[in-house]
Amino acid sequence: MGVFKRFSRADCESIEQCDILESMVENKIRKTILDKNLIEKKEHIIIGLSGGPDSVCLFNALMNLSDELQYTLSAVHVNHKFRPGAAEEDQAYVEELCRHRGIPCASFVYDCKAIAEEKGISSEEAGRLVRYQSFYEEAKQLIDNKRYEPSQIKIAVAHNLNDQAETLLMRIIRGTGTDGLAGMEYSRAGEFGTTIIRPLLDVPRKDIEAYCRENQLNPRMDHTNNEPLYTRNKIRLHLIPQIEKELNTNVIEGLNRLSKIAKNDKEYFDMQVKDAMEQAALVIPDKTHGEQEEIQGISFSLAQLKDMHPAIRHRVVKKALETIGLNQGITASHLESADHLIDGENDSVRADFPKGYGVAVSYGEVRFFKNDPVTLGYVSNTELKSRLMIRIVKNEGNLKDISKNGTRRFAALDLGKVLEKIWNRDTPYFDFIQEGSSGQKEKEEHSDFEHQLLYELQVMLQIRTRKQGDWMVPLGMNGRKKLQDIFVDEKVYKECRDQVPMVCVGDEVIWIIGDDVSGYNTGMKRGRISENYKLDKDTKDIVLLEYLEKL
Repeated sequence: MGVFKRFSRADCESIEQCDILESMVENKIRKTILDKNLIEKKEHIIIGLSGGPDSVCLFNALMNLSDELQYTLSAVHVNHKFRPGAAEEDQAYVEELCRHRGIPCASFVYDCKAIAEEKGISSEEAGRLVRYQSFYEEAKQLIDNKRYEPSQIKIAVAHNLNDQAETLLMRIIRGTGTDGLAGMEYSRAGEFGTTIIRPLLDVPRKDIEAYCRENQLNPRMDHTNNEPLYTRNKIRLHLIPQIEKELNTNVIEGLNRLSKIAKNDKEYFDMQVKDAMEQAALVIPDKTHGEQEEIQGISFSLAQLKDMHPAIRHRVVKKALETIGLNQGITASHLESADHLIDGENDSVRADFPKGYGVAVSYGEVRFFKNDPVTLGYVSNTELKSRLMIRIVKNEGNLKDISKNGTRRFAALDLGKVLEKIWNRDTPYFDFIQEGSSGQKEKEEHSDFEHQLLYELQVMLQIRTRKQGDWMVPLGMNGRKKLQDIFVDEKVYKECRDQVPMVCVGDEVIWIIGDDVSGYNTGMKRGRISENYKLDKDTKDIVLLEYLEKL
C-alpha cells in the first residue's frame, strides 16, 4: 500500500528541486483557486478521491494549502466494482491515506455494471452518475447536520490540463458548437446549493505524475486507463500521441489555449443571451414556492425571436431548455427544429426534444415546456373536485366578481341568481333566501339551511374541464358564446384547451379559472365569470368559490 508522508523541503535533493515542484503544482493550484475564486475562507472541501495519481495529487496539495487558505477537507471514495480485487485494494489505499492524514473519508460501493444494464447506459456514464450521487449524499449529510451552509461546501474533482484537451477533441469529433469548445468549467453549480470545482485544471498530467513520485505518494494505477476501451482512452493513447509526433508537439497547450478563447467568447454571448431573453420573455418562471421548485415552462415573443441573429437565437433556445431542466442531450438537430418552427409560417406547431421536453408555437408565442403540455402539472377531473371550496357569505360590498386575498383567489357569484339556475321556485328555502330573514323563529326552523344549501351547491356546481356543447355568457356580454370561441379569442393554446379548469352547471360555464389562479400556462391568462351570476346592487348573499391550487 505504500508509505504516506507530507512533503517537505528536507525530502528534496536540492532547494531548486523543491522550488520547481511547488511552482509547477501547488503554486499553480493556489493560483487557480485564487484567480477563479474557487475556495473562500471557512469553507469545506469534499474531494473525490479515487486513489489514482490525479486525485491523490490534488488531495496532497489541498492538504498542504489548507492552513494558508483556511478551509477544511474530507474525502469521498467510490468503489465501482469494475475491477474485482483491485477495486477493494483501491478503497483500502484511500481509507489508509485519509486515516494517516487525519482526514474523514466516506466510502461508497456500487455495482456499476448492473446499474448500467438497468438504466440502459454505458458503464462509464453509470460510474459518473454514482460518483456525483455519492458526493451529493455526503454534502447533504453535512448540510442536514448543520455543520455547513450549502454555499460553504465545495466538491473538488481532479480533472487536469490533459483531461481538458481530451474533452475538447471528443467534442470536436462529435461536432460540438462553439460553446462546447470552452470545455470543462473551473466551477459550476451542484445540487443542494453546493459548487463543483476543478482546482487541477491548469496542471498537466506529467507534472502530476512527477509530484506524486517526489512526494512518495504511491498512487494506485488503473490498468484499464491503458486500454483503448473508451473514446477518451483512444484519444489519449492513440490520437494525441500521433498529433504530437506528426503535427504539433504542443497540442495539449494549443487545445487549452483554444478553450480559454472560447470561454471568453461564451461569457460575452451569455451576457447577450441574458438580455435577449429578458426582452423577449412573455411568461417569467414563477418560483414563489421556493428556489428548489422546478420550472415547468417559459414563453417568448415569436416576433422577437424571429428578429434575433441565429447565433443569439440558438443560444436563447438552448438556455430556455436548460432553464426548464434539459441540461444534456441538446443537439444541433434540435436547435434546427426550433428554428424551423420559429421561421415557419404555420401556427400551432410543435417539436419534441429528449426526455419529454419540447417547443410549441401558437398565437405569436414560442413556449418551451417540460413534459407534454397536455399533462403539464394538470390534474384529473376527479382531483379537481377536491380543489373547489364553496362558502356562503353576506354581501358587505367589499367583494368583486374575481377577488384576491394574498395568494388566494375567489370568484364571487350572486347566490340568488345561482339558485334560480339550479332550483325552481317550488323548492324549499327558495323564497327564504330570496326575501331574506332575520327572525329567530325562521332561523330555528331553518337551522340546517346552510348545510343543506352547501350540499346542494356542491352537487350542482361541477368543477371540471371542457365538454362538447359548453357555453357561457361572458361578463359584459348579453348573449351566449361557445366555450370554443372564448378559447380562440383568449388565445388558449390548442393542446391545453382540454385542461383549463372551470365551474359549470350542466353545460353552462359560470367561472373559467384562469392561469393567474390555477398556476398553469394554458394561455387563459385571466379568469372569466358569467354575466348571468354577477354581483349587483340587489345582491344579498354571495356564493364564494375558491380554487385550491395545492392540497
